Amino acid sequence: MKNDDIKHLNDISYGYWKAQALFVANELDLFTLIGEQRMSSKVITKKLGTDPRATEMLLNALVSLKLLSKSRDIFGNTAISKRCLSKKGPAYQGDRIKHFHNMWEYWSGLGTAVKSGKPTAFYNSKKGVDKQRLREFISAMHNTATVQADELYTKLQIKKRSRLLDLAGGQGSYSVKFAKKNRNLKAVVFDLPDVIKITKEHIKESGMTGRITTKAGNCLEDSLGKGLYDIVLVSHLLHAYDAIENQEILKKCWDSLIKDGIVVIQEFILNPSKTTPPFGTLFSLNMLMGTQGGSSYSAVEMKEWLKKAGFKNLKGIDLGMDSGLIIGKKI
Repeated sequence: MKNDDIKHLNDISYGYWKAQALFVANELDLFTLIGEQRMSSKVITKKLGTDPRATEMLLNALVSLKLLSKSRDIFGNTAISKRCLSKKGPAYQGDRIKHFHNMWEYWSGLGTAVKSGKPTAFYNSKKGVDKQRLREFISAMHNTATVQADELYTKLQIKKRSRLLDLAGGQGSYSVKFAKKNRNLKAVVFDLPDVIKITKEHIKESGMTGRITTKAGNCLEDSLGKGLYDIVLVSHLLHAYDAIENQEILKKCWDSLIKDGIVVIQEFILNPSKTTPPFGTLFSLNMLMGTQGGSSYSAVEMKEWLKKAGFKNLKGIDLGMDSGLIIGKKI
């Protein structure tokens, strides 16, 4: 057996060690604490109120992961940490990392889910919506949208659009970004009632109350309207549902569009055999544990749903960050 084989297996097996080191550092807000400064382990320990020996071990591990630098026992943020892990960074991802941390417990039930075929993430469902977890999830989606919004704006030629339906739009991150760049654009953010409460806060804070409105509802149960929009954005929604439900959602999108309007699906798109990319295949397992029938899907599957809904001129756009776009036009 080649040593490379063993190394590959080891890298997979102890991958959760790396994740936990990042999760703890993020929970402590270590990267924001350090910021642009350089600090000794002793100073960091005092500011965090943590154990000296344990803190130094964590700091050294973060250096090995290239999240901190170390010189003469003084620690500093690396470029990626300044940009993405400090709350002062332009591409802050701490909320998204917190979301991954929150999934830790139910991922330990993967074996149970594989044996039963049923989700494992609803252990608190009888207590209703966990408002703190929901807010953390919505913030995580905002982290992603903040990074990708400019690219979507350009590739989708949003400057030519005037009426957007942001379906399952969370706190309205894309709508706000797009509307700020296109003064002629008005948007409606559609999401579940508990989410819309957060959406309204963000819209108010952004100063876009007059141009972005909200609609609370359930995309499977409620109408999206008839002939109202020239673009419908369906960002990271379809993976939560099965194929039949997704067909229904896309038909409602078709109904809500005017002639020559477009629907834009953003998803973690799998190859035809559903074996790559790795994030998408693992995200399918995440949906196994977190939904009743959700999954990652291939471009072939999603294009077939679009065709059945009546869309034409289908095309795909790769975005990086493990996701892509599939676009259909109402002719």
